[in-house]
Amino acid sequence: MAERRTPHRRTPEPRTAERRTPHRRTPEPRTAERRTPHRRTPQMRHDEARMSTATGAEPAAPEQPAPEARVIDATELDVEAHAALQQRVFGGILEENGIPLERLGPAVFAWKLAPPAGPARLAIVERGGELLSSCTAFPVELGRGEERVRGWHLCDAVTAPEARGQGLFGAVLDALGDGLPAEDWLFAFPNGQSRRAFEKRAYRTLQKVPLWFRPVGGRPRASERVRPIAELGAEHDAFAERLAAERGLAAVRSAAYLRWRYLAHPYFDYQLLELRRDEGLAGLLVLNRMEARGRVSLWVMELLALDGAARKELALTARALGKAQGCDVLLAASSGKLPGALRVPPCFLPKQHVLMVRGAGDAEREPGAWDVETGDWDTF
Repeated sequence: MAERRTPHRRTPEPRTAERRTPHRRTPEPRTAERRTPHRRTPQMRHDEARMSTATGAEPAAPEQPAPEARVIDATELDVEAHAALQQRVFGGILEENGIPLERLGPAVFAWKLAPPAGPARLAIVERGGELLSSCTAFPVELGRGEERVRGWHLCDAVTAPEARGQGLFGAVLDALGDGLPAEDWLFAFPNGQSRRAFEKRAYRTLQKVPLWFRPVGGRPRASERVRPIAELGAEHDAFAERLAAERGLAAVRSAAYLRWRYLAHPYFDYQLLELRRDEGLAGLLVLNRMEARGRVSLWVMELLALDGAARKELALTARALGKAQGCDVLLAASSGKLPGALRVPPCFLPKQHVLMVRGAGDAEREPGAWDVETGDWDTF
């Protein structure tokens, strides 16, 4: 029987695995040498200055610290320099709309800085005696019911073109808010570019003020009971108090306020009218005829009435006067609806009229309801 032989296999001898450690070069110790910064001696500075003069190069001017804002009373302001800066920055806009530079002349600012509630405050930034930036806050008496409080209307912010990008606008805003009584209010109607700066300082958007328009076509008839105001006096003060008792917080339209705001204005020629019933004064109407870019409009600056019927009577009279004066449209930027008018959709507005407010002492203080008329905006 054949025997199957198993092939002989050599059993390998066990080998010990030796792990080789890679050879590492031990670096020679180096002594860390600290280099002493090069210092220029007075003699070296003197030699460098001589070399600069010899080659015609001017030595580098020392860096100037950023100028700080300071607050002044309106009586301390150089009104001529203030108006010159406003005209330099905004003169092009006036020219595009066919408006004379006189609109931003010294007389206008001198008027605005002296309201009946007291002199305005200004935060200014200067360098070498030259005005670089400023912002104005003029006081008004605000009323709502029995409440009477002072408000500061911030306006006329301006910065010289060569000084932009240095945070000067924020500096003047901060300065104007300092040092005021805690119960005061600060408010403004900023444009889209400056709104963010107000938001950073805790101003809240209290109201997007509607723009109302009404073509003056048709055959509107002026009310015979609406006539030009002969004189502003105590009866108008009493009327302002009655309005304050029924409205949101707003500037008290006293006789002194109306005289300053409209009769004393050095540029615009406003039309002041009143509605009288048998029982006495029932409404006030202030109009401003304006021409811009070939269009003529009649702005309703104030439409103040004791009831809805009086508002309609005043609005109808405004339409009739607009037609008689060759105007195309009746316009108003106000919280309350202009009777018979339509609201301009926000998407068609070149600028959304926005009221921003904050408390002087407590930014979180609740402002409550405010009422706005076109006349609260100092542009018209």
